[in-house]
Amino acid sequence: FLIVNFSAMANSFVFSFQDYMTLRSERSWVGLDNYQRVLSDPLFLSALRNTLTFALLRVPILTVLSLGIALLLRSIGRWKGFFRMLYFIPFVTSGVAIAWVFKFLYLPNFGLFTHLFDTLGIPRIFFLGDPRTALASIIAVTIWAGLGYYTIIFLAGLEDIPTEFYEAAMVDGATSWQRFRHITLPLLNRTTVLVVILCMISSLQNFTYVRLMSKDGFGGPLSSTITIPLLIYKEAFFSLQMGKASAIAVIFFIIVLVLTLVQRRLITREVDYV
Repeated sequence: FLIVNFSAMANSFVFSFQDYMTLRSERSWVGLDNYQRVLSDPLFLSALRNTLTFALLRVPILTVLSLGIALLLRSIGRWKGFFRMLYFIPFVTSGVAIAWVFKFLYLPNFGLFTHLFDTLGIPRIFFLGDPRTALASIIAVTIWAGLGYYTIIFLAGLEDIPTEFYEAAMVDGATSWQRFRHITLPLLNRTTVLVVILCMISSLQNFTYVRLMSKDGFGGPLSSTITIPLLIYKEAFFSLQMGKASAIAVIFFIIVLVLTLVQRRLITREVDYV
């Protein structure tokens, strides 16, 4: 597995310095030309902005919601297993199926949301057809789809916290908020780090939902939903510019690596269990 992945990464790195078109066997060394073309391309800048926006909106919302649901499920006595399974179903459902279902629900004339808005007297929203709402509409779907997975992770972290800490705090008269702030949050630090990092990586790498739900399949309307993974796909397999696509991939890899390391550094702290 590591050999295959490392080989692919090495080939992509080499291709990024070459004038390499997919259907042409000849390759020529062009140095940093591909990188210069990428960094001066307005479409790349739009894709980078959309990708970062995707992550900056999705990560905190998904983290807070999944933690809240995990706390709620932990407090439920009966039917706990049923509700856990219920929240986990979207994660094990095909992303393609979810994307198509929500694309149908978002239809401006026949979608369920449009019908609901008409019934309530609310002006129609062209969810996927308006550049102002398209990206947020896709992000909302990915939040719903990933909610169960991160909820299960938080549940595992909550169940790992010794109940003696809560019992001692209750004896001392600590309120629910104080117990959450001074016991639950600190002892969930490692779990939170894991959730945030996994959520950040999945957000930055999102491809399926944008590819299937954007208006033209390539980040429409007006490139308002195009992301870096989708741009790499477009350059490599439709524009046939494998060299340029590889340069984008290398730049994106560096961005993801730096963001992950910085993020881990900022949110990781040691907790004294004594």
